Amino acid sequence: MNSINAKKLGFLAASVMAALQGLTPAMAADEQPKAKAASQEIETIEVTATRRVTSLRSTPVAVSAFSQDALDDNHVQQLSDLQGMVPSLHISQNGSQNTPMVYIRGIGSSDQTESGDPAVAFHVDGVYSARSQGASTLMFDLESAEILRGPQGTLFGRNATGGVVNLHTAKPRLDGFDAYLELGIGNYNKRTTRGMVNMPLADDWAVRVAVATDTADGNVNPTPGSVIGDKYGSTDMKAVRLSSLYVPSDKLSWFLSYENFIDQGSGQIPTRQGGSHPSAYIQVPGYNDYNVDSYRTRLDYHFDGGITASYIGGYTKSSRVSTWDRSWRPGNFEWGGCVDCGHKAVQHELQLQNADDSRLQWTVGYFYFKENNDVIFDIVHPDNDWDGGTGNNPNLYGTYRQPDRGLESNSLYAQGTYSLTDDWRVTLGARYTEDKRWDRGGRNIMCPQEVRTTAPLEPNTAPYDDGGLLGGLAPNKNTTAPGQCWVDTYNDASPKWDKTTGLGRIEWDFSSDVMFYASVATGFKSGTLQDGGHYNGTGPFTQSDLDAIIKANNDEHNQTAAYVAPETNTSYELGMKGDFLDSRMQLFVTLFSTRYKDLQVTSNVTSPTGADLLRKTNAGKATINGMEVESKWLVGENGKFTGSISVLDATYDDFKTTDSKYGADGTAFNPSAGNPNLPNLLDFSGNHLVNAPDFAATLEYQHYFYLKNGASLRPRVRLTYSSEIWFDPANRGDRPEGFKNEPYFADIDRQDAYAKWDTSVIYEPASGNWNLEFYIDNLTDKKIKSDQGRNFNDDVPNFMWQNPRQFGAKLKVRF
Repeated sequence: MNSINAKKLGFLAASVMAALQGLTPAMAADEQPKAKAASQEIETIEVTATRRVTSLRSTPVAVSAFSQDALDDNHVQQLSDLQGMVPSLHISQNGSQNTPMVYIRGIGSSDQTESGDPAVAFHVDGVYSARSQGASTLMFDLESAEILRGPQGTLFGRNATGGVVNLHTAKPRLDGFDAYLELGIGNYNKRTTRGMVNMPLADDWAVRVAVATDTADGNVNPTPGSVIGDKYGSTDMKAVRLSSLYVPSDKLSWFLSYENFIDQGSGQIPTRQGGSHPSAYIQVPGYNDYNVDSYRTRLDYHFDGGITASYIGGYTKSSRVSTWDRSWRPGNFEWGGCVDCGHKAVQHELQLQNADDSRLQWTVGYFYFKENNDVIFDIVHPDNDWDGGTGNNPNLYGTYRQPDRGLESNSLYAQGTYSLTDDWRVTLGARYTEDKRWDRGGRNIMCPQEVRTTAPLEPNTAPYDDGGLLGGLAPNKNTTAPGQCWVDTYNDASPKWDKTTGLGRIEWDFSSDVMFYASVATGFKSGTLQDGGHYNGTGPFTQSDLDAIIKANNDEHNQTAAYVAPETNTSYELGMKGDFLDSRMQLFVTLFSTRYKDLQVTSNVTSPTGADLLRKTNAGKATINGMEVESKWLVGENGKFTGSISVLDATYDDFKTTDSKYGADGTAFNPSAGNPNLPNLLDFSGNHLVNAPDFAATLEYQHYFYLKNGASLRPRVRLTYSSEIWFDPANRGDRPEGFKNEPYFADIDRQDAYAKWDTSVIYEPASGNWNLEFYIDNLTDKKIKSDQGRNFNDDVPNFMWQNPRQFGAKLKVRF
């Protein structure tokens, strides 16, 4: 581990503070050090959870929001760092795609592929991102980050059954030049940079340039015999954003931005142990090259009479090349990765709304979104008797080629809030959505090739009499010539769905400082694609054979469809938001009950070829009941307490399936459903939803100490606690001794209850334009699982892990 020891950090602190004592240029008013802590106030944060700008305290929605300063205090560099800051939020990490997977109240998806979408919608400046990879962007130079919990079936309806993450970038300002630079160092050779320059170019036009980098060495050590390369777990991200704001009159404003984000980290890999020194057997070093260009714009025109017309548009283009080791142990050569994975998406949204001070506030809009994906993903599996058990072919290569997988979504929405009296308001809203998905020409191809240790794979396309329909591939395994590749599944499908969702809510101002609200909302998440059917014939493969497979891929009646049905939910909420103790305490409480139908779940499946795959299905029903509490409290003259609590009862009501890992042996963990014709059918009813702990809490306290020279020290400590978390719907828990001739293992898909400590201290001079912070995250180096491994065909379970202990320093200077 390339780390920075305490002596080096101490020397750095002394040197930097001495060098910067003379930096005292004039500061903006909002940057002046606080003269007296008694003047501190609870920060007023504005949010757009209702598509109007309102204060967090007056917004009748379960939403958490953070300013850039709050994100900086909690060392939020990317989305996964929000873990522990938001009630009922859990974020796990996928290895092969280096992608955060977001769950809110137990609702999310571990499928990060192009076949479906996350249940928690992700937006930047109002532009929707359908790919989970889009959530891996660096969070820098923001006005705010908002996390809405529960279904958002009206204003943010695109697949938002779990919730919404809205990031609002800092906009160019017309009121003067501004700039800052932040530099950070830490253990694991961590280096971070944040910078911004705001430049008014005319009275009505300003531009803003912001950059960010985040690099660190990986912490996964290779075991003996491994191929040496960059350690898994490394970080190498960089981003630049150029934005423009043009305001030629009081009626018109135009925002335009371009952002480029590059992720070249090694990716994560499951290991048996977490902490600072995990290890794994590596045959293929991790490699990831993800590059995304994003264009976003918003045009607002204010008509006479208070009507505002808005256009929100976006275009995204991304590419990914990656390799990821799945070998796990000697003699088990296995890897996978993107040879060429491309994505394009476009959004158009038109919105009309009237003035904020109207007795009836209404919003209507049209939303259009389209994405196209072109994917070549290769994988190699060890021999699993695909050759009849002869052992002559030690490996099986697969290439998953989806040249045209996409989605087109159209929706209309309307919502209105009417003030019955000065204290009572009622809101009604509805959204109609039409979704079309397709896979054209998608094929899963298998190849009996000689052992290779490098990617990409180029399949053998020896001649076959198919009339050119398959380009020389055999139509199935049984018709192959020696050394020939074959089509394992034909994935063509074109499902369509439509749904109307809605919202009803009533609000009551109990006093000028306390508000109650009650709401009912419905959500809808579009269906997802699956691998399609096989060709079972022995003769020449014809167009009619392909047509028959495609027809079966779209046949829901006979349950042969190559897609999973949409999920829907209904959520009932009762909330209170208030200021207390002369506005020195803020308290938000939400009680909710959410009922799910056809809940989409994803779990590990071992295919006939031995591949460890993700397979989706619909659970029958699920219910989630819970309570969430958020609070801020100014303690005494100099202290501030922040805390949140989440209590969840999230279980499957009706979920009958088979054990995707242990098959018939899965009855050792779950009881049989009692169907004599299906003895392997298991009943998961009553099991806990994944990533939904029964109880979780975060407590944070910070305190200002004022020195004789007028400078201040602000130490901070944060405790994050969680009860046990399940990572698989099977809720397997412990594996007994001798099960399938394997040893006993505890918690094979579970994280036991844990507590994690973070701490930091910030020094600010009495007058000057800089501050210096020292921090330690995960102070006790707690080993915390974030998900089960995706390649645990070995006899030893392995896991993805939260970050080990990390410490460092950050210097921020304003100009």
